[in-house]
Amino acid sequence: MPHNVIIIQRVVPHYRFALFQRLWQEFGWRVATSRRVPDVGPLRFNRLVEDEHPFIRRYDFEFPSPANPYRCRVPLRRILEDTRPTGVISEFSMRMNTTYELPLLRRLRGLPTLLFWSHGFNMARGLSSRYQRLMQVPRATICAMADGHVCYSDEGRDYLSGFMAPERLFVAPNTLDVETMRADAGKVEPMAAPGRPHIVTVGRITADKDFPRLVRIFRALLADHPQAALTLVGDGPDSERTRAEAGEELGRRIFMPGAVYDESRIAAYYGSADLSVITGAAGLGVNHALCYGVPMVAYDRTEQGPHHHPEITYVVDGVTGARVHSYSEEAMLQTLRGFLTHYPDPRAAFAERIDRYVADHLSLDSMVREFARVDDFIRSRSHRPQAQADAAPATASPGGG
Repeated sequence: MPHNVIIIQRVVPHYRFALFQRLWQEFGWRVATSRRVPDVGPLRFNRLVEDEHPFIRRYDFEFPSPANPYRCRVPLRRILEDTRPTGVISEFSMRMNTTYELPLLRRLRGLPTLLFWSHGFNMARGLSSRYQRLMQVPRATICAMADGHVCYSDEGRDYLSGFMAPERLFVAPNTLDVETMRADAGKVEPMAAPGRPHIVTVGRITADKDFPRLVRIFRALLADHPQAALTLVGDGPDSERTRAEAGEELGRRIFMPGAVYDESRIAAYYGSADLSVITGAAGLGVNHALCYGVPMVAYDRTEQGPHHHPEITYVVDGVTGARVHSYSEEAMLQTLRGFLTHYPDPRAAFAERIDRYVADHLSLDSMVREFARVDDFIRSRSHRPQAQADAAPATASPGGG
């Protein structure tokens, strides 16, 4: 049987395009995704890939709740009939029908080989308390019904290893097209820094990012570094509250230029930065900063918060920046004071270490290398005799989590 892998994903964001293109070129994989963009407001799904490409097949996905883009009904039977895949890698969500139907089909029909792709656990709920861990068990139990799972970080893999055998787990770091971005950045002149040290943070200004907290901490930092500047690049529902927190420093030491989607302009901002600071939930902003060689300071994951995405694991003490282990404004302020005392020029101090880390862990090549292992895994299972393929995949005994 020819090798044929389909990735099922609700939407294709712009930062995923280069990865899917490489997976098509190297392994022949294709993506099945929605024909239309969910109607959930202008800021939720900006910069999607909506034009046509040979490796993207579009179907009529249904989004029954305008306020909830995670609820999605995928026309799974149509996709499977059209593509006849030997392997399926499906986005995992408790609010997608594929999460329940695919394991059932796998057990009833034997093929196709099934892997889910996710964070590994619900990061908004966390794992800090016994109750939080208990609430994760239904999700992990469904994950274990698949042949394998692709996680974004070691953190997700380590959690799922309590439910699945290690050889069924893969880690493909959630990253961007770093190589192209860095090449393009070399052609961009950095903007003039409005002060030193210059802190630049890029991202949607939403409640979970807690930009007002960052502003309060920065204003306190001005007592030690009166010439410092903070630039917040982005827009969102928490913008007005953030501007109000900036007060009279807005336009003087704190700058909010709004949303910027042109990568050359983002490169210019990061080109002038000494460091980036996140005081709320960390996401792809970590990758973005590290891609441009900017060290990162962020809170660790604690029981109180923030509810990070997997990218927080890429903030490594002494390698890519520093983590603050207590979730308080005073702890962040003290960490920044110590960090800037120890590293008066943080960008220069971390340049070589960040370059090595990005090349080893966050490049597109590193992500594709892990998917090459996934491709081998699917091939090995797809070529098994039918009697073995029809058998339910073995699972590890549920463990601690």
